Amino acid sequence: MNCAQVLIEGFKAMGARRIYGVIGTSNISFIDALYDHQDEIRYISCRHEQVAASMADAEGRLTGIPGVALTHSGPGTLNTLISVGNAYKDCSPMIVLSGAVKRKLKGSGGMLEADHRNIFAPLCKGVFRVEDAGYTAAVFSKAYTLAVSGARGPVLIEVPEDVWGEELEVEAPTFRLSADYRPPLHVEDVWRVLGMVKEASRPLLLAGGGVAYARSSDLLVRFAEAVQAPVITTGNGRGTIPEDHPLCLGRAGFGGGNTVADTALSEADLVIGLGCTLSDMTTYEYTLPVKGEVVLVNIDLEAMVTSRFQAQYMVEADIKDFLVEAVGAARDYRPPLREAWWGLIEPKRREWKSQVEAAIASDKVPLSAGRVVHELSLLLPDEHIITVGGGTHVLYPMAFLPCLEPLTYLSAVNFGAMGFGFPAALSAKLVYPDKEVVAVLGDGDFMMTLQDLETACREGIKVRVLVINDNMYRVLNLRQRLQCGGRILGTCHSNPDFAALARSFGAAGFRLERVEDIVPMLGEALAAPGPAVVDVIIDPDDLPPLNLEATMRMSMG
Repeated sequence: MNCAQVLIEGFKAMGARRIYGVIGTSNISFIDALYDHQDEIRYISCRHEQVAASMADAEGRLTGIPGVALTHSGPGTLNTLISVGNAYKDCSPMIVLSGAVKRKLKGSGGMLEADHRNIFAPLCKGVFRVEDAGYTAAVFSKAYTLAVSGARGPVLIEVPEDVWGEELEVEAPTFRLSADYRPPLHVEDVWRVLGMVKEASRPLLLAGGGVAYARSSDLLVRFAEAVQAPVITTGNGRGTIPEDHPLCLGRAGFGGGNTVADTALSEADLVIGLGCTLSDMTTYEYTLPVKGEVVLVNIDLEAMVTSRFQAQYMVEADIKDFLVEAVGAARDYRPPLREAWWGLIEPKRREWKSQVEAAIASDKVPLSAGRVVHELSLLLPDEHIITVGGGTHVLYPMAFLPCLEPLTYLSAVNFGAMGFGFPAALSAKLVYPDKEVVAVLGDGDFMMTLQDLETACREGIKVRVLVINDNMYRVLNLRQRLQCGGRILGTCHSNPDFAALARSFGAAGFRLERVEDIVPMLGEALAAPGPAVVDVIIDPDDLPPLNLEATMRMSMG
């Protein structure tokens, strides 16, 4: 058995079903070894390494098993850096398996050589090199353990071109595939937090991605109902409580937060952050005044301690362990009505609802993107996943497409990179082939990864793409108009005909320009037998509902 074969056995042992990659001379021997295992691990050949790595990232988020991206030494591996940054910032488990130049060429500064480990170290939980095939299983085990332990994240394994085929003396490699550390829960912490809830007049729960990743959403809802506290979420926490639940106020913070959740975060006298911190995103770069006491419950003590916003009380614990105990502890609690608290919240709810309803009712041409996304929400089956990229378009599914289950809204929240949404949709459809998967993207975002429409068509990935087309980088264009006195430079562009381009790849393509076509055209796209792209021509001055005051305060600060 050689190094490549051992790694394949490791991937099978951890439960990998797919590997996403781009072939090159430095990893061709691994591809050759994988040829004999196609019935167990499907290889998805991508057209760009950023796409391959974002597909791996999305798979890691959805399954909890590290997604795997295979890259070619040097330029190919460096092409994944944006996607690795997304995974690192959003705590997504991922393994980047990189080829490297032959051992004898290391340090020669030749073609394809790059110092992968030092380049990737700031964005990875661990970086490794298999210098000798005899250590392959040990390196793989260590990398896997780091990827899934505590706050999960990406790791890099580098294999020189001449090591893949190097033979080992053992026939059956031994792997240690388990999380390394799970901090013990101290029951007194749970009771102390519950006591703080009982004393608070305006308690608030803030649910983060940790709740989703720990598969603890049902526990969150039960705890919120037991203490009758409203719940807001981070971007990665969307769906941890259904957004149509009466206790749910929606997402807080920059990039999709609503005024209801933001007001609650500011006015609460107790904020309990579950599986999150109070990040720059949640607090509009720390310009949103958070007046109350803050408690954080997180498996990642370092993240809490080093956070710029320092909580008054921190609990290092697995969020699932904490919520299990908290639900039991609150079983006999009879919460007060807190009429004054809800009296502050409900007017904000009505105000936000009126903004959303006005956009939904719009008959304007060019179209209101809010109306289009709302109509999409009515056509989608219950089992669906929405993915987004980076830009103004993310505000539309935030406001007009309620998220009712965890991990059904995928976004590169904490790195803010463009180019995540389409690859994430491709991966999500492979992981959940029976769910409808729609990537809601801006035109600028889609242009960064659309070459992999070919991958979707070749691999039969029946994904839908809704392009919110305003022919510009609108979030920056808006800031130029507001902050720079209308001095517009570098934010306005032209686009190809996305519908025709989709058809040239072999996908279905639609161009949506009229109100009366919204429902029938979206229905036709959802019914397409293969990938489908809908190019939605919208009013470039259309402003989705958002907390404009907080956004401007952040921009000026």
